[in-house]
Order: sequence, then structure tokens, then C-alpha cells
Amino acid sequence: MSPTRRSAADLGVLLFLVLAGYGLWSLHASAWDLGQRSPILSYDTAQYAVAARELAEHGRLTTLFALPVELVSHPRPPWPLAVVQPGLVVAEAAIFRLVPGLQAPHEREWLTVLIPIFCYLALGVLLASLAAFLLGRYAPSIGPATRRLAALAVGLAFLLDPEAQHFAVGGFTELPFTLGLIGAIGALVSEQAPRRPLAFGLLLGVTGSFRANMMWLAPVLVAAAAFVAPERRMRVSVMALLGFMLPLIPWWYYKWRAFGTPGWDLTRLIVWEGVQGRTWFSLLHLPEPPVVPHGTEAMRLMAGKILRRMPEFLLALATGPRALWTGALALWVLTPRPPRTLAVTAWAILAAALLGLVAAAAGISWLRFLFPARVPLEAAGMLALWALIARAPATLIGSRFAAALHVGVAVLAIGWGVQQTLRGNTEARTAAAARGVPSVATLRDLAGRVRRNVPANEVVMSNLGPVLAWHARRPVLHLALTPADIGACRRRLEFRNVVLAFRDPGQAWPEWHEVLARPTEAPGHLDWNVVRERHWEAADGFKIVWLELGPPEATLAARQ
Repeated sequence: MSPTRRSAADLGVLLFLVLAGYGLWSLHASAWDLGQRSPILSYDTAQYAVAARELAEHGRLTTLFALPVELVSHPRPPWPLAVVQPGLVVAEAAIFRLVPGLQAPHEREWLTVLIPIFCYLALGVLLASLAAFLLGRYAPSIGPATRRLAALAVGLAFLLDPEAQHFAVGGFTELPFTLGLIGAIGALVSEQAPRRPLAFGLLLGVTGSFRANMMWLAPVLVAAAAFVAPERRMRVSVMALLGFMLPLIPWWYYKWRAFGTPGWDLTRLIVWEGVQGRTWFSLLHLPEPPVVPHGTEAMRLMAGKILRRMPEFLLALATGPRALWTGALALWVLTPRPPRTLAVTAWAILAAALLGLVAAAAGISWLRFLFPARVPLEAAGMLALWALIARAPATLIGSRFAAALHVGVAVLAIGWGVQQTLRGNTEARTAAAARGVPSVATLRDLAGRVRRNVPANEVVMSNLGPVLAWHARRPVLHLALTPADIGACRRRLEFRNVVLAFRDPGQAWPEWHEVLARPTEAPGHLDWNVVRERHWEAADGFKIVWLELGPPEATLAARQ
């Protein structure tokens, strides 16, 4: 079937978005000096890469990285997956199997960027396509050129988001999860969700395999699909929930076998970060389960934490034109007689944003947790603002002024995006020069030393955690909370080497300042059981301290 002039123009818009997105990604990657000064794998992304490599090479869902708290239930490597979700692990493992030629870790880590890049570009295209679809169905009076320009503005506004560009330069789960979420919202507005509820549920399940956020978003989206089709709500709800569970049942079974409960997840402890003096380090870096509140006291403390942190996240969600987009969507949904499908979808987007706010405030104070809820909110807000302008009384604004306002919305979104992109790239250059992960050259050198001095199956303790596990191909236990806690870790798992890598002593964990500042004094602390230390400064300025530990019995003898 030969393409028409209209379809060629539509494809031209999508092709422009793909090329613009790749250009923006390249600029951001260059600002980070990706693959040189900045390793592709960070603490978060390396956890997925290490687990994916284990799956690709050994066919097992295990990892060579663990936190000290994991030693309570699983003291020996390889460890079961206690933190990461399976979606990205399986996807990266498939790529590792399909591309066997790259063997060196610093070369193979580039494969982990393929999925985020694809999702970044696909999101720009999908958002533009949904905008064009909605304008074509609900605003047929506007011309095709105007519709294409509006779709281009929506897609380009997303691609200019520096946070999206950042997630696209590493193996993060935010972009795959957001792509699935936008796909689900597209299924709602196109009314495909109630027509094919099982497929809709499968989409939610696959999306949920990338991030656990879908556990509380799925009921909202399933309810929205049921409300779109009021005459068969029960069937739609049951089939969608069934589809949601099918992809996740094997994962729940895996967690039940490994941890005794299908709902177990180590990241659940993060909700206690910042409560009663607890930190991420104190919760996860001791070889014992943390004592956390329960019952009414737990609910009171959690509510207090959410209320304290909510203003920070609300301010982030209202920065720049985001408050305008959110307010426009909320106002549009309250206008008289909006189309049922669009109104239900808008309420679902607002509810997802509210749940995202609460979840982010309950966790660590990282604004990145708002990203999946923020993307559909901003895109829908732009369309809602255009709709409000179109519905304004002619006596209030004339047609020319309304057209100018429509253009102004697009200019505001793109202008804000350009400004944020420039600012994001400037911040990336600054952060790359001061980040807490050594350069690729230093990691390769350190990994080579580990391979030469540590047997293949022997565990190393290091603050580099999964990054060192990836490059050295050795099981790595994350650094204990304090030097005095090393002995408690060794009573559960024997290891002899502790490798520290910090830019300077001031950036080390508070309890490890002394070791980095005066490494030669480490053997003098009998309770640390250090028999030999080596230290040097890497080419990129990082301070490396290598501690060799004595036999575990020496610690007990010294204490006696």
C-alpha cells in the first residue's frame, strides 16, 4: 500500500523526533564523558548488569553482589536477587547472549545502554503519536499541519527533559517502566484496554517486572479500564488482573523459594531511612536484620516522614511550567461533560501522580522517583491546556488570540526544555569531574589487581560494590558500616581483602574517614584484624586503600 502525502508527513515528524532524540542523547553522553571519565555502570545500574551476566552465562537468577544485611539469610555467593526486579535483568541477559563478541567488561557494559536509548526514543515517538491521535479524534476541526506541530511539541518536550536524557545514558529501569506506563495510558485513551483486557493486563505485568511501583498503580489502571467499559466492568477487571499476574507469578515463586515469602524485597527497608536517625547505611550495611517499628507506631512515624518530605516533592513537581500543566489537567477534568474515556484516563493520571508523590516521600529523598508519574502528567497537561484554550468563550478571547496562546504553550514547553537541557549538560560536566565512582581506566586497573591477587571464587569487600563485581568478575560484598563491623561480617562469610576507593577522605563514609586519612595506622587497631595495608593514588586522583585481613580467629584472640 503506497503511503499518502499525509502519512509521509507524519512519518517525517516521527523521524525528526528520533534524530533529535539521538542528538540530545549524544550531547548528554558527551557531557558526562561516558565510557571514559564516567563509567557507564553506576551503583544502581551495575546491580542489574551483574545479575544479567550471571543469567546469560550460567542460566541462573543470581548475583555476585550482596549487602551485609543479606548475609543473615544467604551467607555465600552467588546470592539470590534481593534488590533488583527481573525485567531489566532478563532483557539485558538476552542482549548479552545475542552479542557475544564483546568480552571485556568495559566494552560489554555499552550493551546495557541499548534498552534505555530505545525506550527514550520510543517514548518521544509514542507521546507524539498519542497526541496526534487524540487531536485527530477529539479536535477534528484543526488541520493536519497544526496537529503534526502539536504532536511534535509534545514529543520534543519529553526528549528535552534532562532527567530523561540522564536515564538514557545508563541501564536504569525508569525509562522501560515509563514506556510501559505510557503504553497503558495509550491503551486507555484508544479504548483498547477494555476491548482486550487480558493483553492490557499483560502489559501492566511486564511493566511491573521493571519496577515494583506497578503494584499500586495496576489497581488504578485496571479500575480506569473498567470504568471506560461500564457494561462489563467485572469481566474487564478480572481479565486485566489475571493478565497482570501472569508475567509476575514466576518471579513471586522465585522470591518465595529464595526468601520464604513472595512479597519479600530488601528495598522495603528504605521506607525507614530518615526515621529515628536511621540511614541507608545503618539499615543495610550490618550483618543483622534492622529493628524497625511495627503497628500503630510504625504508621505514625511513616505518616510524619511523608508529611515532612511532601513539600520538597510538591515543589519539584511544580517547577517551571509543570504547575501549569498539572493545574490545566485538573481544571479540564472538572469542566462540564468531558468525554468519558478522556476523563477516566485523566483521573487515572492524576491518581498515579499522587501515588508517586506519596511513594517518593516515603522512600529516599530522590526526585528521580517522581519521573514515571511526571511524564504522563506533563504530556496530558499540555493537551489539557490546549483544550481549555479552545473551549474558552469567543467573547473572552478571539480566534487570533486563541491561536497565539496555542503557539505560546508549545513555545513555553520547548523553550523550558531547551533551557533545562543546557543546564543539565552543564551540571553533568561538573558532576563528571567530581563523581564518586573512579574512571574506567582506574576501574580496569583495580579489577586487574583483584584478579591477580584474589582467587576466582573468593569474596572481596568494597565500597565499589557491584561496579567492582562487574569489572573484576569476583563476588563483592558491600562495605560494612564501620571497620569494627568487618568481624561480624566475617563470622557469616569468610573473606580476606577489603578494597576502598574514594576521591578523598572527606568523601568517605564517616566511620571510614580514619582509614582513608591514615591508612598506615590500620594494622595498629587490633579489633580490625588488619595484617597488611597498601595504598596509592590512581591517575584520576582517587585514593585506593587495600586492607588484607588476618585469620578470623585472630580477632577473637585479640579480644580475649
